[in-house]
Formats: sequence, C-alpha cells, structure tokens
Amino acid sequence: MRIRKRSNNNDEENIHRWLISYSDFLTLLFTFFVALYALSTMDITKAEKMTISLRKVFKVIDEPILFEDDRNKAIIEDLRKIFNNISGVTIKSDARGITITLPDSLLFSSGSAELKSESIETLIKLSDKLKEIPGKIAIEGHTDNVPIRSSTYKSNWELSSARASSVLHFLLQQGLSPDRFLIAGYGEYRPIASNETAEGRTKNRRVELIILK
Repeated sequence: MRIRKRSNNNDEENIHRWLISYSDFLTLLFTFFVALYALSTMDITKAEKMTISLRKVFKVIDEPILFEDDRNKAIIEDLRKIFNNISGVTIKSDARGITITLPDSLLFSSGSAELKSESIETLIKLSDKLKEIPGKIAIEGHTDNVPIRSSTYKSNWELSSARASSVLHFLLQQGLSPDRFLIAGYGEYRPIASNETAEGRTKNRRVELIILK
C-alpha cells in the first residue's frame, strides 16, 4: 500500500515565492515605460529632473542624460573656437551629423592637393578635438566647374579626391584611427552655390568633414 506524503505548510509557502520576483519585475517594467513616455514628450527640463530622480532611486546614473541637440551644440561651439572666425569656415548640424566646411584657400594652393604650411596648426587643433568625439568621419572633396589645367590631375574629380585624401592622411598622422574614416571626391557635381559667379565658385571649392551620427 502506497503512503502519500503529506505536504507541510512550509512547502505551500515556498511555491508562491515566485510572486515576489514577478511583482518586482512588473514594477521595473512600469518604471521603464513611464521613462519612455516622459522622454517622448521631449520636455528637456522635466526629463532631466526625471533622470536625477532615477539616479537617486537606482543609483546607476552618474550624470543627467545629455541630449543629442545639447551635445551637438557643445561640440560646434568648441569647433568654432578652433577656427576662430577664419573666413569661409562654416560648422553646422544637419541630418547627417556635424558638418565642418573648410574653404580650399585655407588648405591648398590653386590646383594643388598639398596642404599649405599655414593650415597645419589649425588642423592639429582640429585633430585633437576629433579624438574626443566618437563616431565615423566622412571627408569629402569638392571643386568648382572650371576645367583644371594640370599635368598631375586629369580632372576636377581627381583633384577633389586627392584633396580629401591629403586631409585624411594628415589626420591619421596625428593619431586618429583609420577605421573611423571614409573619403570621397565629388569634383564639381555637388555645388552649394552657383558656378556662374566668382563668389559661388569660391564657396564650391571646399573640403567637408562630416562627423556622422
């Protein structure tokens, strides 16, 4: 005859202990969705207050969250200090990331892809700043539509590529990692101004560094 083992009270209590862990999980999940909802409203002041509260409760966030717009503004401000109002330099934030536009007159002589000696100090300061900023960097060369007359370069396309490459190799010499970069030469085919005027052609002759999102 089989003897059925009688369960005691301790066994009955143990089988319900999972409810404690389950309730903790639900609490954390609720907090997570509340945080997502608060961030979706993009009220920066309220979001920062919420971050501070979460830091106190969970003790896992050392600093308030720095929003992308604020981060970009800080980076742009630092970059502008490097160039110190050099004529033709523009720095802006757009859909691709932060774009630094350098006029060819700052970097190169006419028809050349060799960096000017007077541009070296500025580029060293730029490279030091880029070391502090994470992410990929695109370097793009551009020209105007005036045909080039050079035994070295057959077209503006080749000249724009060579100029982008010169900036790349200089930054690599300063210790930036090669796997952060991609380069392109667009010649005259991505103008930002009309090539019908001297002023427009000046704007089109440029090298752009884009700190990609």
